[in-house]
Amino acid sequence: MGFPMDRKEKVKATCGAMTRQGMPCRNTRIYKNGRCKNHGGLSTGPKTAGGKLRALANLKKAELSA
Repeated sequence: MGFPMDRKEKVKATCGAMTRQGMPCRNTRIYKNGRCKNHGGLSTGPKTAGGKLRALANLKKAELSA
C-alpha cells in the first residue's frame, strides 16, 4: 500500500514565463495559453466597434464623476 499519487504528480503547472529578474514565473493560476494573468492571460481591450463605443462612453462617464 502507498499513497495514490507520488509527490511528483502533485506538482501544479506554473506559468513558466521569464520575469524581469530572469527567473521563471511561479504563478500557478494559468490560462489556456499556458501563461498567468501577468504574462498574457488578460484582455487587451475591446475589438469590435460596439465595444469601443461602450468603452468611450464609460470613459466620458468616469471623467464627469471625477
